[in-house]
Amino acid sequence: MLIVIRTVLVLYGIIAIASGLMGATASYDAAVSNPTQDNNHRFVAAIWAAMSLAFFYTAWNPSEIALFRFLMVAVFIGGLVRAYGLRFYPATPFMIFGILIELIPTVIMLWMHTKLLNAGSL
Repeated sequence: MLIVIRTVLVLYGIIAIASGLMGATASYDAAVSNPTQDNNHRFVAAIWAAMSLAFFYTAWNPSEIALFRFLMVAVFIGGLVRAYGLRFYPATPFMIFGILIELIPTVIMLWMHTKLLNAGSL
């Protein structure tokens, strides 16, 4: 179970750094955004990229209970908010996939982590 947790944390870290860097380094398009929106998007992208460090750290230190739970709850809430946003535009298969990898694995990971913690295996 611990290897699954570590693997998923590393995958979340890779996703976070890749998507964060893509958002932070995206070109500015004045036709679809204004400078304030672009600046805010880059700020959030940089935070997401920086969170990859927390995912990697927790993968190697799964006994960091508070950090692990924070990361799982943050990703889960992000998935809920993205699912809520689907009422404004049509869902694409890629969006649905992204939302599902934010909602389903986080709950399973919290359950597995709690089970290992209660068994004294962390």
